Amino acid sequence: MSEAEGDEGSRRVGLATCDRLATNATTLASQWSAATAGQTICLATGSYGTFSAGAKPGVVTVKPQSGATPILALSFNGANNVRLEGLTITSAALLGSTRNVTITGSRFTGAAMIDGVVQSNILFDGNTHLDINAPAGALPARIHLPYSSATHSGVTIQNSRFEGGDADGIQTGVGVNILNNQFKEILENGPNHTDAIQLLGAPGAVVRGNYFLNCASGIVAYDGVERVVIEDNVLDLRGRPWAIELYSDDGSIIRHNTLQHGACYWNLPCGIIDITRKTADDVGRGTAIVDNVATEISVSNGSTVAERHHNLLRQGAQSGELTGAPVFIGGAAPTDRSGFRLAPGSLGKGVASDGTDIGVR
Repeated sequence: MSEAEGDEGSRRVGLATCDRLATNATTLASQWSAATAGQTICLATGSYGTFSAGAKPGVVTVKPQSGATPILALSFNGANNVRLEGLTITSAALLGSTRNVTITGSRFTGAAMIDGVVQSNILFDGNTHLDINAPAGALPARIHLPYSSATHSGVTIQNSRFEGGDADGIQTGVGVNILNNQFKEILENGPNHTDAIQLLGAPGAVVRGNYFLNCASGIVAYDGVERVVIEDNVLDLRGRPWAIELYSDDGSIIRHNTLQHGACYWNLPCGIIDITRKTADDVGRGTAIVDNVATEISVSNGSTVAERHHNLLRQGAQSGELTGAPVFIGGAAPTDRSGFRLAPGSLGKGVASDGTDIGVR
């Protein structure tokens, strides 16, 4: 491109090359249409309305010009090969055949809905979802997948912060990967029932490496759940005593989690794993609960587990489990996830079923 093309020409912004520059919704749409695989569109400060990306044969990146603060909403239906970096996103809808989308380093001020995608390679990485509420008529969660499918969505949500507000963190009816995120002070406000993560069926979902701090609830599934893997999470809650609640489970794995003991609602201790069901729903079956640090494991209302061993519990331990309190490297009240690893000499150190420590690794 020549300099005669003005603001639409190739620019050097900081250390990144901008192949195209947009300054408003109209120029963003035109620059997206003209962009070729591998190009970067940089945005000046301003409001860009709703951005509707289409399909590209290779990745096109949209990011701020150096020092700029662009704001936009997303409406994708059939988008392909889109990378969004460092944006303020007021809302998002990723629908239908949308695939190969990465949203990274961005600040969400409203909810994202993902509906109908299958094996989509959609990635949310290193974003913030702070102080988002769910008033009447709004989406119930900051990231909401409202549909069900036996096939995994292909959506991964990782390395992100979900803090404050009364909207659920993530609510999904389909398989999704939830990895290495922080959920902090997601609390009920008024009539809302608020969950950090709520699974509804969600066959094949993976919830791994997350840190839950002072939320009303942790990882819940009140209406059935199937073949979910829940592992290496730390749940340090002060709300519901049941930090992991699976109703009518079918074949899920709860492994290497650490549930902090303490005082929770209804004069019950925090840190309970609960396997149960609603009266009208199927009994839970096939659950494996292995290598966890928890207060107690409750299995009730006809539900059963397939495996239960190598857990460190304060009460109700069965054959093959340990009774006692862990000693954490971060002391009695660790202030970060890594502090919940077992200290040398602690009960459970080096004696998990796989030869590592019981609890979070």
